[in-house]
Amino acid sequence: MNVTIRAATATDFPLVIALANRIWPVAYGGNLSPQQLENLLTRIYCGENLQKEVLEGHRFWTAFAGDTAVGFASGYRKDTTIWIKKLYVLPEAQGKGVGRALMQTVIDAFTPAHTVRLFVNSENRSAQAFYERCGFAKEGPVLVQMGDFTFTDYVYAKSLS
Repeated sequence: MNVTIRAATATDFPLVIALANRIWPVAYGGNLSPQQLENLLTRIYCGENLQKEVLEGHRFWTAFAGDTAVGFASGYRKDTTIWIKKLYVLPEAQGKGVGRALMQTVIDAFTPAHTVRLFVNSENRSAQAFYERCGFAKEGPVLVQMGDFTFTDYVYAKSLS
């Protein structure tokens, strides 16, 4: 798949929100109730929250196959670590290099750094397998607060040096 990645600004947030609303029910539908999904999507993927993340140093990107948006990512750097905050690809575009292209874009934007890290929901086996194929190793579990809920995630890390 020929993928184009472009930096996203606040004017692109409606597109990011629309993608999240299509991707999350597939990615988390087996692990979260419809009420949890609605709560999290409403709180995390609203223009106000995304703008807050930008003000905290996060950057966003969108991925396109032709004119069709197929995914998005965000990340930030803290000290010598790049954190991938969000990386989501439409189910029909998965396995075609979109996720890897988005990941590399985030890494390239914040290098030099020693490590790249991210959180993966403990129930999201397909995402865990994807990151492991990309050279990440599971560091351990951590409790995360998202919206009104607490979940167990795994921290995954990859050395860049």
